Amino acid sequence: MVFSSSVVALRVSVIATLAALYSFGYVKGRFTGTKPIKSGYQTALIGGLAATAAFILAHLFK
Repeated sequence: MVFSSSVVALRVSVIATLAALYSFGYVKGRFTGTKPIKSGYQTALIGGLAATAAFILAHLFK
């Protein structure tokens, strides 16, 4: 609705999702006493892999 191309919309969505995952991980690290930057990267990586797997599975079963 905001973007004229679905490819652009997907890219923006991926970037926004990874940024949100990193932010949540960073905050989690601050509250749990672990290194916030490391926690942010770990959360973004694991969440990104999970989102990628869900995206692939959705395309396989459509």
